[in-house]
Amino acid sequence: MGNYIKNSVTTNETVVFESKQHWIALLPRGVVAAFFLLCGFASLDIFVPMFIFALLFILGPLIRFLTTELGFTNKRLIGKVGLIRTNSLDSPLNKINNVSCSSGLFGKIFGYGNVSITTSSGAYLYKGLMKPEQFKTNLMKQVNQFDEDRIKHQATEMANAMKGTV
Repeated sequence: MGNYIKNSVTTNETVVFESKQHWIALLPRGVVAAFFLLCGFASLDIFVPMFIFALLFILGPLIRFLTTELGFTNKRLIGKVGLIRTNSLDSPLNKINNVSCSSGLFGKIFGYGNVSITTSSGAYLYKGLMKPEQFKTNLMKQVNQFDEDRIKHQATEMANAMKGTV
């Protein structure tokens, strides 16, 4: 867990930015799970069932928290959510159409929000990510840099091809 992006990097590719889910994503379910644990302490007879219920109640969000990754390299956007049932994203930077982010009051205070990415192959929503504005800004800079590098490379190739014909 936590190495999907680094393990996906290929030759001549470097990781530029990574983001994970913010710890606050665990808070609502964590509070309820803690309540069930406290209720379980009231009587030893119900402690084990309450402990199991609290564990099952927090397990899904905990797995999602530990396995959510979104990042980009100098060539592509890479993302993954899930352990058993996974949803992954792998898109070249030139196929990204739109990136938007949203966060409410608490998101702005604690530095988390949702990132929505539209590529030529579909739309992806990553909820509760750390530093969504920073992610968006850096991704758009990298997309622009990728396009500029591609145009320079094409111009160089064209110039070299024209030299050979003269």
